[in-house]
Amino acid sequence: MVISYEKNILFDYLLENSQDIITLTDINFNYIFVSRTFLKLYNFFHISQVTGKNIKDILPSECSDVISEKYNTILQTREPLTFTYKLNLNNHETILKQISVPVVEEGEIKGFLSVSRDITNEENLKLKLFEKVYQLNSLLENEKKLKAQKEIFMATLTHDLKNPVQAQLMSLKLLKNGIININEQKEIVSELLESSNYMNEMLCSILNTYKFDNGIIELEKNLFDASILLKKCITEIKALAKNRNIKINYFYTNLKIFADETQLRRVISNILNNALHYGYKNSELNINLKKENNLAIFSFENSSDTIPNNIKEHIFDKYVTKNKLSGAGLGLYFSKKVVEAHNGKIYLIPSKNKNKFVFEIPIKNNLTKASIDW
Repeated sequence: MVISYEKNILFDYLLENSQDIITLTDINFNYIFVSRTFLKLYNFFHISQVTGKNIKDILPSECSDVISEKYNTILQTREPLTFTYKLNLNNHETILKQISVPVVEEGEIKGFLSVSRDITNEENLKLKLFEKVYQLNSLLENEKKLKAQKEIFMATLTHDLKNPVQAQLMSLKLLKNGIININEQKEIVSELLESSNYMNEMLCSILNTYKFDNGIIELEKNLFDASILLKKCITEIKALAKNRNIKINYFYTNLKIFADETQLRRVISNILNNALHYGYKNSELNINLKKENNLAIFSFENSSDTIPNNIKEHIFDKYVTKNKLSGAGLGLYFSKKVVEAHNGKIYLIPSKNKNKFVFEIPIKNNLTKASIDW
């Protein structure tokens, strides 16, 4: 049995039962026809309550403004247009996607046929997907950052252990060659023991305070005499200075500070080793420790090639050395991080055939808990 229907009957059936919102408006944006879904959405009982009225009389202003703008665009382009807009009714937000096409008779636009669909669930799912992607990207970035922090941690640790090891090797060579008297031998052995203790303390302190979950080094502050610490560092590099025939001039004030002694020793050792490594042979290294206001100021000036401006600007960056912008340079980068963790600052003052590195930190700091930010 074949069932046939008139086209207008099928069209009416579609309009009555479609889950989409279907509207027909004239050229002035007045409603000619709306589907049952439209009536239900806007709480109308009969189509007569809507027909003949302008969209601005029926829709919320934020919606009618969007639709009017799109209809005007269609008037200009004579092309169908798809767009989305938000509808707020009864404190409930609905996202609608609408396609509007011009109704053309004898080459003239007479009105607009529009079909809208509720895509709120789709958009919410899309938003949740974006949030998950963002969270995943954040986790990946954090993991990448943590990996980089661990690599820098190990690199700086290796770098700073190299300094006392080189000094120890030089001292051991002096002992092996037997060209020093018994008193000097005792002094060197004492220095070697002190240097070894420092290395052990540095390893234990860092490995105990390094947090593998967030890649930071916690500072362990205590009260100590900065001049004594400075003397230890100078003693440690005495053999290297002797090898390059560099005279060390030391001017200091007995000064107690509240800081992480192990980390500051790494800072001083880095600067001293750089000063000797890059300093001219048969020259002098001037070291000064003084108190100014509430600051302990350490300065180290050697005779060496003037650091160029392009290097000076990046001297405390990662992988920058005195003569180039890429290399194994981590000592000054780490030193800057330690000084900043103490609420201090470090800087370079270059002049002709002279380079002075200065760092200053508060003598007293009530912030007992601090960490090195990589």
